[in-house]
Amino acid sequence: LLDLCNEAEWVEGLWLHCHSGCGVNHTSICGGLNNARNRVQTCIRLAIDAGAGVIIPSATARDENELVHTDGTTVCPNVFWNMEYLKSQMSKQCPQLRIRVCDDRSGIRNTIVPPLRQYLTPAHSKATFRELVKETFAESNFSLADTSAANPTLIEYADTYIGWNYKTSGELSSIRKALFKALRFNKDLLELSTEVLRSPQLNNGAFIGVHLRGENDWPGGFGTIEDQMRLYVAQIEQIQTTISYNVTTIYVSCGDADAIQRFRDLLEPLGYVVHDKWTILADQPETLGRVEALRFDEKGIVEYKVLLDARFWLGLVMSSMSSLIAYARSVDEKDDYFETFIFPGSSKNGLDRGYPDHLSMKGNRRTKLMVVNGVDIMDSFP
Repeated sequence: LLDLCNEAEWVEGLWLHCHSGCGVNHTSICGGLNNARNRVQTCIRLAIDAGAGVIIPSATARDENELVHTDGTTVCPNVFWNMEYLKSQMSKQCPQLRIRVCDDRSGIRNTIVPPLRQYLTPAHSKATFRELVKETFAESNFSLADTSAANPTLIEYADTYIGWNYKTSGELSSIRKALFKALRFNKDLLELSTEVLRSPQLNNGAFIGVHLRGENDWPGGFGTIEDQMRLYVAQIEQIQTTISYNVTTIYVSCGDADAIQRFRDLLEPLGYVVHDKWTILADQPETLGRVEALRFDEKGIVEYKVLLDARFWLGLVMSSMSSLIAYARSVDEKDDYFETFIFPGSSKNGLDRGYPDHLSMKGNRRTKLMVVNGVDIMDSFP
């Protein structure tokens, strides 16, 4: 990242702000927590390509009852991510990059707007976004040559979701890792997650973590809850045949308590104890109250580290949360987890990936994902 930033063509007074058309002013990012996170990380990478400072956008919270919708509440990004840590890391690894947060465009009067990028539009790679910026300037009333600290210009760009192709750029094992590690979740929420993780019921990490998607925003084509439970139960039983000790504690992350109970009803007759954040914190009413007061996606961050540190973990490839956890659990390994364990034998056409063993569990000994045929975002994620 340091080499990349040293080689970039920086333009004093040029700023990039990214959004996905949400919020009252339609300049906020929204979507699920990790879709929004990807938009932030991608915006940073695009800013480096353009040689611009980056204005981290605000985020629009999701409706607690209908997760496919937003509730109109716009919050600063530090609610979800650690902006101070990001600034600290980027000051060391990319000191030329100026960072503002929460839509701070003070003192900037000139704005150019590149064409809206659609979901299936090919992602940018090295130098392509810079060329788009130059083309947009050429078609505007402003000049890139005249942009300066005294005469700044803002690039207002949407949409950055899976908008940078790390594979095409040759950055899967370098820039992608550096940016991922620099953009951490909110420190207070991770500390709350650590409190859950330290609970005696979780046996100092000797448990199987499960990410179960049973909420009302989950498309059945991504793997129904019945498919998930069937494959997860079989995999949990398989884990027992590979170890010389018993792991009978399961921790399930899911926003739907009824879905968790259905899963519990399948596992308890097999001798497993199934916990969730509610059962873990039942005897810690103060901590439980803090968790219950959080927004849906903040609760997801609380569960993130619990799943990250589980001895064994099961998720599903079509969930960006699961993909993020699988990536985080393997980020320091020499070989890319997805290229090594998930993708071999599959085929890709555009964004769609097909698996000959559709609806199966794949992965390494500690980290497994349920694979289904569908969109593969990992060239541009996390």
